[in-house]
Amino acid sequence: MAVQRKDKKVGTLILVVLLGIIIGAYLNALVLMIPGDNVFKTFFTYTIPFGLNGIDIDLYAIKFQFGLQFRFSLMSIIGVFLSLYFFRWYK
Repeated sequence: MAVQRKDKKVGTLILVVLLGIIIGAYLNALVLMIPGDNVFKTFFTYTIPFGLNGIDIDLYAIKFQFGLQFRFSLMSIIGVFLSLYFFRWYK
C-alpha cells in the first residue's frame, strides 16, 4: 500500500530550501557588516567550503574551468530552518 503524500509537492520543498539558503546568505552578509571582530561574528559567520574546486581544460587558445562549491555557515542553516518552519503552513 502506497503512503499518501500531502498536497505539498517535492518541487515546492526544494524551492523553499533554496530560498532558505539565499536568506541565510543574506543574514550572513548582515552579520558580517557588524563592526569589529568579536566571538558572535566569528561564530555565526564561520564558513565551511565543500565542493569541486575546479577542472581545467586547456586547449591553448581557449581555457575552460569548471567547478562547484558550497559554503555552509550557521546563518545559512538557520535560514533553511526558518524557511522550512514557514513551509509547514503552506497549502
